Amino acid sequence: MAVRARPLTDLDFCSGSRIEELNKLLEELERRQSIALQGKDVLHTCLQAKDLVFNLIARVHPLPSPNAFLLLSGGLCSGSLDVSSSDLGCPSPFECSSISYTLLVPIIRLPSSLHLSQSSPCHYLVGRSAWDPAPPVVGAGTVHVSPYDVSLWFNSSLLSEVSHLSEFSLPLSLERAEPWGNCFSILLSSQSLSIRFDLVPVVEVQGWPPGVQYLDEWVAEDSEAPKLFHLLPWGAGGQWRVGFPGVELYMRRCLHPALSLVLRASTAVLGQILQQNGAPGPYVVWVTLLQACQRLPRGYLSQGHNAALCFLGLLEELSHLFLRGSCPNPFLPGCDLLLGSTRGPSLARHVSEVRAHPARYLRAVIREAKEVVKVGDKGEREEIEEKEERGSGCYPS
Repeated sequence: MAVRARPLTDLDFCSGSRIEELNKLLEELERRQSIALQGKDVLHTCLQAKDLVFNLIARVHPLPSPNAFLLLSGGLCSGSLDVSSSDLGCPSPFECSSISYTLLVPIIRLPSSLHLSQSSPCHYLVGRSAWDPAPPVVGAGTVHVSPYDVSLWFNSSLLSEVSHLSEFSLPLSLERAEPWGNCFSILLSSQSLSIRFDLVPVVEVQGWPPGVQYLDEWVAEDSEAPKLFHLLPWGAGGQWRVGFPGVELYMRRCLHPALSLVLRASTAVLGQILQQNGAPGPYVVWVTLLQACQRLPRGYLSQGHNAALCFLGLLEELSHLFLRGSCPNPFLPGCDLLLGSTRGPSLARHVSEVRAHPARYLRAVIREAKEVVKVGDKGEREEIEEKEERGSGCYPS
């Protein structure tokens, strides 16, 4: 008797891809990206790198404790902050390293927003009285403290300290240290690992800015999420951009693993497109996912087998947003992430191309993840290869 073929009920109508195959590719990408954090010496090396960077900053700008810093996983343009290539003025001075972090350094800490004046829905001006650096700085006679004033002092001070590091015995090698826009990048390395830190001088303000929405739902009295916001050092005319990276970090940690997988995969696939000149940066992916979480039932979003469908839906939503030329900030009414962008139609075409061939683009970023990962000694390499042989093509054993 002839055996009937199983009906194809899990095909994606637009691309013809199997949903099961896309789910496996998403899991494979997640596994490949996590390999960079495996190995016996990786954690120890990361802790050494963090301590070195913290000590370097302490010589320039002492803080009460290391807890004053906000350390984000991924580089400056990885999607954790609302920043674009236009904000930074130039591409990153470094190649992609196996492990990257973004470190927010609160140069100015304010107990409230009294020293601030709102210049637009998503930007503030900081009064000169809020900052009194020890050495004289450019713009000291102006009414407001600009991001340029602070970054010029911060970057020049760091460069001075970096020049003296050769006098000390360091656990890691300092490969490069350079300003990047109003920020500063440091590349450290060991024998088998490179670690990059993007340092961002910020203004930390307790409480919420006027008009903020939705954040109080995440910050309860017994919650770990901090009730504060940051002013990021990019904006025209001496303005600082409002951001909520502390509470957003808490939100990311609360995401169901399937949605975390979708977020990282979407950022990996679209990252280079969204970092092009005139594009808004990958932060728009995170914001769009948050908006989807507000309208879709939790029971749907928390199912692992729906990861591929969420990935495809997120691509479609991003394409629509770019075509409309509008992506409202969910926390700040009147603030639009695509305001002034002229790349909307072009970006929509790029995202539509990814949506039409999702498996192809996922395989491409999986290959890139394999190339970026640097496994330590030969024993670690053999151990990982042995695990891969025991497991299937898409699942670890």
